[in-house]
Amino acid sequence: MKRIILSIIFLVSYTASFSQNWQLIWEDDFNGNSLDQSKWAHDIGTGSQYGMWGWGNGELQYYQPQNTILNNGIAKIEVKEEPNGIVDSWGASSYFSSSKITTKGIFDFRYGKVEARIKTIDGQGFWPAFWMLPTGGSWPCDGEIDIMEQWGNNYLTNSTTGAAHIGTCPYSQSTHFYESFSSYISSGSYADDFHTYSVIWKEDTITWYVDETELFSLNPSSYWSIPSQSAWPFNANEWYLMINLAITQAGPNSNTVF
Repeated sequence: MKRIILSIIFLVSYTASFSQNWQLIWEDDFNGNSLDQSKWAHDIGTGSQYGMWGWGNGELQYYQPQNTILNNGIAKIEVKEEPNGIVDSWGASSYFSSSKITTKGIFDFRYGKVEARIKTIDGQGFWPAFWMLPTGGSWPCDGEIDIMEQWGNNYLTNSTTGAAHIGTCPYSQSTHFYESFSSYISSGSYADDFHTYSVIWKEDTITWYVDETELFSLNPSSYWSIPSQSAWPFNANEWYLMINLAITQAGPNSNTVF
């Protein structure tokens, strides 16, 4: 059985100069035997209850709380094959289960340093992500910040990405834009060990880091996809955190190990 392993810490500074003297306002080191419900909630199902097919991406997994397991200060999200299928609210069967944890409705914020120490996964069809959405927002006009995404394949997971999304509401493919980066590990796989994925987010700037190395930065003028600076959505709303392990629409293949 393959799994993505997560350990989360969140830091933020309110200093006017936005210095590196961070003030810790929220963290979770996953101590204990169960997920702290004062910090996290679970998304459940396939998104069909919200009118979305596969959470809007055609994903193949059914999210359920029991696929998140805590042990020795580590939270493990286990993705499993479900040969009998799990039936969602549309009557459709999912043949994979996983978990998604979120601070939606519990904790949100605007600006700061956000980081997670994560060990990801190799294998075709696996899609781990650490990301943020605005509370009460609409997608994509109110934005999305992807701190880390990785896509498994037949080989080693040697690339990690981050992105920022914008667009118009209601959603239109022609007016949905995003900017992203890819960073390649020099040898082996990102799944071989833990790595720290983070953003420093302040007014008019989002900067991405892996293991404290700056990889990418965006601001309204450098974000070529935005038709005007007024469309920059990342200075508004309070935002919440999510961590999940999805199964892509293409799915696993015969080489994928569970």
